[in-house]
Amino acid sequence: MSLTGLASPEKTALIISECQKGMTDPGYSTNDLLSGQVVKRGTIGNIQTLATTLRSRGVQVVHSLIEPYPDWRGWVVNAPLTGSIRKRPLVDGHPSTQVHDGITVDPHDIVLHRRVGLTAFYGTDLEAVLHGMGVTSIILTGVSLNVAIPGTTMEAVNRGFSVVIPADCVSGATEESHEFALKTMLPVLSTITTAERIVEELRA
Repeated sequence: MSLTGLASPEKTALIISECQKGMTDPGYSTNDLLSGQVVKRGTIGNIQTLATTLRSRGVQVVHSLIEPYPDWRGWVVNAPLTGSIRKRPLVDGHPSTQVHDGITVDPHDIVLHRRVGLTAFYGTDLEAVLHGMGVTSIILTGVSLNVAIPGTTMEAVNRGFSVVIPADCVSGATEESHEFALKTMLPVLSTITTAERIVEELRA
């Protein structure tokens, strides 16, 4: 592989972060700024196309969902963001926690329901599952570039994974946060590329 950080298909996983109706679908949105950026950038369609192609190449697809208990049991309000999330209907059983209709959940996909925390590895068995499958490389997509994507990237690097981020498959809540994350923060932790380049590499 010539794309830095990208392993062979059987050693690679595609993580789709928080692409739930309440985060990415304006009809259910609890974050209008973020869902607006997702629509503007065509993020959902790009992720769906990438996921479909990567499945056919043998890449494991993982959906990371934030889905606290209905009574918010265990959810600590210890930051402005955790307090904001606590005011939303993003709890187990509510339609806003469901995966966006534009993204297919295949029977072979792994779906992680995170009850607490702000990133994909925290409070889940993601690390153990990926290591158990022999995965060394993560393709990270979804939302948002404000918190979950940078946080998950750093968690992945700390756990020995390399991270590749297709810029056309992620969104921030604003133009400014989107550009800052992709141009300033994430290039020192991951490889920033496009979905097309990833597909070309895995085909090769």
